[in-house]
Amino acid sequence: MVTWLQNFPAIRSLPRLWVERVWLLASREPLEITRIVNLQPGVNIVWAREPDSDEGSCLASAGHGVGKTSFCLLLRYLLGDDATAVTALREKAAANFPKGGVAAKVNIDGVAWLVYRPYGAYSHSFAKIGDQLEDLFDAQIEGDFQTYLSSFRTAFIGTLAAQTLPGTNQELEWQHLLAWCVRDQKTRFDGFFHWREGDGLGFRRPRKDPPLFVNLVLGLLDAEADKLMRTVESTQAELSKIEAQIPDLEREPVFELARLERQLRARVGSSDDEPVHETTVESSLESRVRDVLARAEEAERKWEREAAAAENAMAPNLVKLAELQAKFTMLDLEKQQTQALVNANEAEYTRLTTAIAELDRLAGYCTHGLVDFSDCNHIKLRRAAPNLPWHMDTKAAKAAAPRLLADLKADTTSCESVQRAKEQQERIVNEQRAAVRRIQMRSATSATGREQLKTQWADFLPLFAQRQQGADSPELKRVKDKQKLFLGQLDSQKAALVQRRQQLSLREESLRSLTRCLAERLLGETGHGRFIADSDSRPFDLSVGGEAYQVLEVLLGDVTCLLDAATSTGSIHPGFLVHDCPREADMSAVLYRNFLMMASEADEQLANGGNVPFQYIVTTTSAPPVELRGARHVVLELLPGSEEHLLFKRALETSLPGMNTQGQI
Repeated sequence: MVTWLQNFPAIRSLPRLWVERVWLLASREPLEITRIVNLQPGVNIVWAREPDSDEGSCLASAGHGVGKTSFCLLLRYLLGDDATAVTALREKAAANFPKGGVAAKVNIDGVAWLVYRPYGAYSHSFAKIGDQLEDLFDAQIEGDFQTYLSSFRTAFIGTLAAQTLPGTNQELEWQHLLAWCVRDQKTRFDGFFHWREGDGLGFRRPRKDPPLFVNLVLGLLDAEADKLMRTVESTQAELSKIEAQIPDLEREPVFELARLERQLRARVGSSDDEPVHETTVESSLESRVRDVLARAEEAERKWEREAAAAENAMAPNLVKLAELQAKFTMLDLEKQQTQALVNANEAEYTRLTTAIAELDRLAGYCTHGLVDFSDCNHIKLRRAAPNLPWHMDTKAAKAAAPRLLADLKADTTSCESVQRAKEQQERIVNEQRAAVRRIQMRSATSATGREQLKTQWADFLPLFAQRQQGADSPELKRVKDKQKLFLGQLDSQKAALVQRRQQLSLREESLRSLTRCLAERLLGETGHGRFIADSDSRPFDLSVGGEAYQVLEVLLGDVTCLLDAATSTGSIHPGFLVHDCPREADMSAVLYRNFLMMASEADEQLANGGNVPFQYIVTTTSAPPVELRGARHVVLELLPGSEEHLLFKRALETSLPGMNTQGQI
């Protein structure tokens, strides 16, 4: 007996997850079993055997279309996978077995579950804790399908050091681990972290997240390392935001300086070849700015003097306009009072009398007669005007009527004459006011432009000095200081993460040692197999070339993790692995034979009392080594050309556009 695994003793007798039996049911009620597949811990081979004779068609003689991939899809379905490929198989199976489904006995951490999943889309899945198929349909036995699904998460995800992925906080699910444990044939085993084709993995970062997840499962990241990784990612994200600002902040002063200089030179008429500050040459931008400011100030003083002179010239006209306005107001009142007498309107007459009585209270200098109000004949005359008693008798009123009409006509003529004079004076004053406003506007515009120029020059000088000195802007300096602070924090956090990973080096070294051991058994030489924990593409590396060895790297990595789960307490891997036809992925027959022999030898060496601490299921169209062709390892033999030897014991009918055909996945 070979003993190359002697340094890696098993720590358990059975795998944490293994499928013991699979029933293909043509009908649940009444119970009709199509096929029973008995599986076991250790190596299980599903062999799609080619006929011994060359007779028959090519389709009948090939080892394809007999159900080996369908069997893998059914295992995925039984373990909770409802991906697109699984659904496509269910639809075909349901077309042939409308009342059928698939059942299995699944062992999860020592608990035996019986699970049934229908082919049809409208039937229900259910699960019970039990041992025999009949227990599955016994209503007295406890268990339900959701509890069964939850047990996968509890056993294999809930015990991880982190329940979410660093960087995205994406919640980890059992389907992520199941995709790794049942590897898709369509990927052609072209990369260790490439588990699915078409159905996807559900990771938000397809390149970065699978390596993180694998390290969590293998125990290479504990809670403290996970926390440090999240801290590093958070700090790196903040640092990236800060660093993204720096190019713009570095360009901003340059662009602003060029803009201000361009505006200044255009404004003061300075050419591009003139220096900014005064030198020995005749002129500079600085001297031109000073000259423009000086000329503007001088022009503003001149306009201020012109505006003052214009206002002085306008003053007499304003006085005259006020006099005409007062005279017009008085004449208009007198005209209205006379009209009230003519109209015998007592109320209007009383109102006007009160207004004219205000003349009695006038004191000071009368501009109408150029004398004091007390000596003004005009005022005296107006004060004496309303002496006609209102309550005169009818005869007196009639006698006064001709005089009142004559007075009304005279008052109207005087009022119109004064109004014309007033309007003429208003035009003169308005023209003078407009002239004053034009002067004031020119002065204000000049003052605004001068202040703008002073502001531009004041903004320009520090930017120019900053460029001359090669200094950063205050905002750029603040951001660079913040960048320096975050760089220091990031270096410290990375150092802490490296230190923590070094503390986990025993776990990493254990995987390295197991990888070297398996690689030596596969290749017959030492030094070719390496485990690189921080690789995001090839964590298990064979230092030999060729596409066949690339496939072997993936198989080596999977089996290393499988055996590590059987021999180490540091891994959360369930100890369950399915490979669908790895031989067809451009792998040589010799390497494939050695690989299967290595797996069977591991089965033999780790077995204890008939129990093996892992379960490895592999499908193949190539004949397994002679040593493995017995019932101990070949759990299902399929053969084309005979319905009895197809997985479903019949070809599942499929419909293609424009034709009818029959086939088996």
